[in-house]
Amino acid sequence: MTQTPTLWIIESTYLKSGDELAAVTPLHRAWLDQHYTSGVFITSGRKADGSGGVIVAQAGSEQQLRDIFMDDPFVKQGCSEYRYTAFTPVKRGKLLDLEGVPLVE
Repeated sequence: MTQTPTLWIIESTYLKSGDELAAVTPLHRAWLDQHYTSGVFITSGRKADGSGGVIVAQAGSEQQLRDIFMDDPFVKQGCSEYRYTAFTPVKRGKLLDLEGVPLVE
């Protein structure tokens, strides 16, 4: 039996704005790329209201994510704080390939 992966919704709230945030954004995006390459991050983007961002990730524990986010330039520069919400997917669409999660067609 295949174990269903744990996915995470990681929600950021910006603590700074304007030029301060813009100055750190290129470093933050490079950091994001590292974790896309590693397979932890699935998708990410800014919230429509501009108050922060959202990342969808696959990780074994909140501690694993907290360890990763300690190196986020937004965290190091005091630009953002994060909230972590775990969930176990029970269905998926064809755009996402998750072993052990049934595809609905």
